[in-house]
Amino acid sequence: MPGDGRQGPPCLAIHDIALLQRQLAPVWAGALIGAVWAVWHLPAFYLSGTVYADWNFPLFFVGCITLSILVTALFNESRGSILLPMVFHWQLILPFWPDAQPWDTWILMALTAVVVWAKREMMFSGKGAIVRIIPDRG
Repeated sequence: MPGDGRQGPPCLAIHDIALLQRQLAPVWAGALIGAVWAVWHLPAFYLSGTVYADWNFPLFFVGCITLSILVTALFNESRGSILLPMVFHWQLILPFWPDAQPWDTWILMALTAVVVWAKREMMFSGKGAIVRIIPDRG
């Protein structure tokens, strides 16, 4: 259920990438969503008994931005489909993904750098970025 604290910010979902990309290059749209996502989770770092209690918030913050930029690239490469970004996020949060923090963050940062470099024209200019919530069939 959106807005119950488990799903992330109720006002920011995968489709908001398209809205932000109307004004921002994809890399900046993803970074903005990642920053908001990280701040949304900040209170959990002060609750004992949560997985976040022993984590490093600055590294988590960078990780949120990293993942959001990757999801933005997946969203654009899949021509606005939310399936691929959802599956990517889902496999990261399931128990079979070992809690490898901070190593998983470093690996994902390297992967993000490669993806942003490979797709630099689209990621920094917005050329080919999805800006419609319901893309045309094509």
